[in-house]
Amino acid sequence: MKKNVVLLVGIMFANVLSAQTTLNDLIKGCTFSISEYEKMETIEYTNSRDENVNYSIDEIASLLRKDVISYYDLSNKYNTELKIKTYKQTEDYRNKYNTMMQDYNRITQGKGYLLYNLRYNSNYNVAKHCFMFKIGFDDLYRYAQPGYLCFENGIALTYPAAYLSRTKQNTNLATNGVYNYNILKTTTISEATASKIENEMENPYCNARLLIIFKLTNAAKEKKVVGGYYIPQNFIIGKTIGAYLVNEKTGEVYADMSSIFHKP
Repeated sequence: MKKNVVLLVGIMFANVLSAQTTLNDLIKGCTFSISEYEKMETIEYTNSRDENVNYSIDEIASLLRKDVISYYDLSNKYNTELKIKTYKQTEDYRNKYNTMMQDYNRITQGKGYLLYNLRYNSNYNVAKHCFMFKIGFDDLYRYAQPGYLCFENGIALTYPAAYLSRTKQNTNLATNGVYNYNILKTTTISEATASKIENEMENPYCNARLLIIFKLTNAAKEKKVVGGYYIPQNFIIGKTIGAYLVNEKTGEVYADMSSIFHKP
């Protein structure tokens, strides 16, 4: 009985919070974003000069490494150790470095958000009072470290192990023979709210989204095998600070799951 009371109170508290907050409230103050509309290939970012720009994942990885040569696409011009060493002694390098560091400070000190479309995703688990969403990604973008929610093109965000697992599926698609899935378990969600989410997910023009709020922390590079050859794959690493289920069109917040990131 006590367990059921705690469960009911948790559901009511989450629903009250959701009713008081909108999607715009949650993303207010974010300085960058990732969206499926760009196939998660770019980050929309307001840089230190208040310019709205789209940076590729590789460019952001270079920024997080504080790599002037790669960030400004100068690798072909400065393609030897000696050329790089000589260039680093120039005023042009110092100017570019200072500008880059302004961008670095802005993007690492700020926060961003990612929206993932839940169209045709897994239905509500009545017995467990939650969803078990599947988020797919090519094996090329599987970050080796555990405890990260992986997305296409090398995006890896921290997520509690109790709410995240991974599975693989063999395929004939152009995915190196393997396709991966994050299995993301939500927090407890009432059946009334779950019904609204399910109905929206069945819509071909679905507006139900997983919203992740995060801070970028660093970049990593791993060797992946493609066609029998090793190639370097960049990853941008982020610390998740909030997760929500939202309706992108209406702004409704179905569920606030952020409590799982703040447990002692």
